[in-house]
Amino acid sequence: MVGNLLDDRDKRLQAEAAHRALETAPSGQSVGWKNPDSGHSGTVTPTKTYQTAGGAYCRDYQATVDIEGKQEKATGKACRQADGMWKIAS
Repeated sequence: MVGNLLDDRDKRLQAEAAHRALETAPSGQSVGWKNPDSGHSGTVTPTKTYQTAGGAYCRDYQATVDIEGKQEKATGKACRQADGMWKIAS
């Protein structure tokens, strides 16, 4: 629910951190983001990297969002598409 309070800049900063985390961060290393205007912040942490039976590379991740002292955590999976972009799969 806290994540629903993100503004457009928060969402852009979070997406940029997610891309950096999925693309370059080793499993277990968090990539943070912070919007100095809203004070909102968060992290994206890849937790596992693997290849599917179909050959796609995927990463499990954990994301956090902090808004006014309230933190929300979520987990998901993203897979690299043929064009090199990461797509959230769950």
